[in-house]
Parts: sequence; C-alpha cells; structure tokens
Amino acid sequence: MRKLFLILILFLFSLPTFASDEKPGRFFEDQPDVSDDYQIHFIYMLTASDKDNELDINGEIEEYADKINALVEKFSKKTKGSSGAKKYKYDYRKDGKLDVTFIRLDKKRKELHKHINNNYRGYLWLNGFNNPKKVYFTFADVTSVDGGEGGVGMASMFLKNKHNRNKNNMVKTAVHEIHHAMGGGFACVPGMNKKAHFSSGQDTDAKHMFFGKAYVHNVEGCPKGEDSVYLTPTSNDPYDPFKLICLNEWGKYNHKKLVKLRDKQASDLKKGKWNYRSGGSGCKFTYWDRNGTGVMKLFNNEQASREYNRNPKDH
Repeated sequence: MRKLFLILILFLFSLPTFASDEKPGRFFEDQPDVSDDYQIHFIYMLTASDKDNELDINGEIEEYADKINALVEKFSKKTKGSSGAKKYKYDYRKDGKLDVTFIRLDKKRKELHKHINNNYRGYLWLNGFNNPKKVYFTFADVTSVDGGEGGVGMASMFLKNKHNRNKNNMVKTAVHEIHHAMGGGFACVPGMNKKAHFSSGQDTDAKHMFFGKAYVHNVEGCPKGEDSVYLTPTSNDPYDPFKLICLNEWGKYNHKKLVKLRDKQASDLKKGKWNYRSGGSGCKFTYWDRNGTGVMKLFNNEQASREYNRNPKDH
C-alpha cells in the first residue's frame, strides 16, 4: 500500500500543472474582457521541464509591457510624418491590472521543435487563445535558438536565449516581434525586402523596431505601421492584420509588390512548393492544405492538435 501511495505521489508531481503552480494572483485562463476592442494579451509560458520564476505574479511582465509601450510612444512621436505618439492596446482585467495568463505545457522542452512556436501555436489555438481581435504575446521562460519569433496572431520572447540577457535589448526585440504580429514588414514599404525586414539590416533602434518608413510612408496601396488597429489612439484609417494575412482579405492594399507576392504564394502552394509569405509576415494560425485545395487555411482543432503534437523532426 505504501509503495502504491509513493507511486501516486510521483505521478501527480510529474504532471505539467501540479499543485506548486497554483499561486495567489495567478490566472490559468484569459480573464473576462473589459473591452471588445483589439488588444494584446500577455502570457507567461513554461514547458513541463522549466522552473517557475513567477514572472506573471512578481510584476516583471508588467514592467516589460510598460517598457515596450514607453519605446513605442517615444519612437512613434518622433518618427517623421507620424500623427503623434501612440501606444499598443493591452488586455486588462476588471480590477485594472494587466491580464497575464500562466501556461505550463504538458511537454518537456526536448519534445518540442527548436523553433518552439512551430508546436506552441497549435497549443494556443486548442486552448482558446485564438480570438482574431487579439495578439497573444508570450514571455516564454525557455531555451531557444531564437531571441524572439512571431507572426500575425502571436509572438514570443524566449527569455533563456543569450540575446535576452540584456533586458533593454530584449524589450526592443519585443517591439520588433510585435510588428511582425501586425503583419509587417510589408514588402511594399520602401527599403523592405521579401523576408519582412529592412534590406539595410537592423543597425539602428528605429530599423530594429520597424519605425521610419515601416511606420509612416506615402506609398499608395501599402499598409503603414501607425494604422494598425492595435495602436491607440486608433487611426482614422486602421488595418486589421488578421484579415489581411490570415484571411487573405487585403481590400485596398493592392500595391503591385503585394499582389505579385500573393500571386506567387498561390502558384507555389498549388504546385506543391512551400511558401508562407504573401507580402509581409506569415499568419501563425493557418496551415497549408497540401492534400486538398492547395491553399493556406485557418486552423481547425484537428490541424492545431496535429501541429502541437508534431514530431520536432518532421517540421
């Protein structure tokens, strides 16, 4: 009997969310919204093998979020031609505090792809983090070959990456990844290449964080950063990155470079060649319907489960 009891205890404490994860002030689900506006929702994520450093309840993520918006306010205000200072819209709880969700995956880090978002995106979708009016921004307390990675719908900072040891640099990279979640950098932006980055590199803070021409320009038929629906004050002519990239509803954004890349993507996919770019960053919640229509389609639960549970070597 004693042996059976010990086995049960060991089993319980091998589960990904065990009793020690239950802590005052911690939330395991997105809390009820106080606004139906577009907003960025923050997550603190661990794998089953990672130590809980309590960043969701010790104020550190709130500090990061404040620093992100301080940079956005500073650079949006001083970017030539901008409409003025702006900040990102965040998801808050009814008590006025930043809404931060705690997630512990049921897989160890070694069971996930080296580019962990390849699996993690499926987990988010399956667990209800798939509101098309939200960007899910994760501070992942895990190892990764990347400092950060993102696309439309979600982005992550990997806190144990060597490039994130300097917190100020990490916050700048977070702004960079949020811009990818906004769909940028769009190929029609002056100086932007087909891989959604400036051709001249990221040798200045403005280029690294996609200000300058990525934020304000006068190119007809091309989205500009300051018009994202996730910024406040809201633009008089806002764009929704989910509609553009995930739903392929580009509307008036018909710049010839965008049209050319969308046509190329459609042609490549139907020919059996992988191509996830349609003019900006890719959508994190879509998949290639390779054995069906030959197009990019929005996740369903079956496909999301397949992505989360996919063998890391199969990506």
